[in-house]
Amino acid sequence: MDYFINLVKASSLPRFLPVLALATVLLGPASAPAQDAVVLKTGVTREGKITGAKDGSVRLQMGAATTGIPVADIVEIRMAAPPEFDAAAAQLARGDAKGAVAALQKINTDYAGLPTAWAERATAMLGDAKLAAGDAAGAKEAYAAFSRTYPKATALANLGLARLAVDAGQYEQAGKLLDPVLAKSAATAFPEPADGPPLCQGHYLMGRVREAAGDKQAALEHYLTASAVFPFDRSAAAEAKTRADKLRSENTGLIAP
Repeated sequence: MDYFINLVKASSLPRFLPVLALATVLLGPASAPAQDAVVLKTGVTREGKITGAKDGSVRLQMGAATTGIPVADIVEIRMAAPPEFDAAAAQLARGDAKGAVAALQKINTDYAGLPTAWAERATAMLGDAKLAAGDAAGAKEAYAAFSRTYPKATALANLGLARLAVDAGQYEQAGKLLDPVLAKSAATAFPEPADGPPLCQGHYLMGRVREAAGDKQAALEHYLTASAVFPFDRSAAAEAKTRADKLRSENTGLIAP
């Protein structure tokens, strides 16, 4: 590619046109963006643009027509997360909880109930963002809505409840909720994309639980696990690292795992 760029600089446009044609042949045309896809239990795949989810159906636009496909008939959905998802995660990481709430509310208005890992995660993150913004009542309501929308996602639901419990100082209750979330942590070196953020958050929250109980060594281990082993949630990993650094600076006898 650099070879062709250098030829452009060294040539007048008319002389360069044959070279440009050759470059087009060699490099090929620009590929069109991939379409969303819905794979049905019958084996049929429908492609188009997924515009949202509502009342147990996924809306798929195919050309000028939009159709609703029952979630119960779907075995797989292929759709990248919208830009608002990454924007919300970045806002949470830098402490802009109110901005994250606005972005996540938009995602949830359009896509709550969509059977994808990112849509499920965005629904749970709305509770996280509201809690970070100081809206404990709104967070509780958001976590309840998440449980209704994704009833099989018990790990994320437990994380939300554990987060509320830690925020309220109910550490024993939080620990019980986190135990099943972290049960497979020791056997998971490379978690699936959907499992990474919950493991990070779970270890961070368990660190808070152990620190509150006075077990600083265990707290440090959980903080370091969240920030170094499972740093898949930027906000939780950053907070875990801050707390780990503080523990080590104030307690020289602590040993990193």
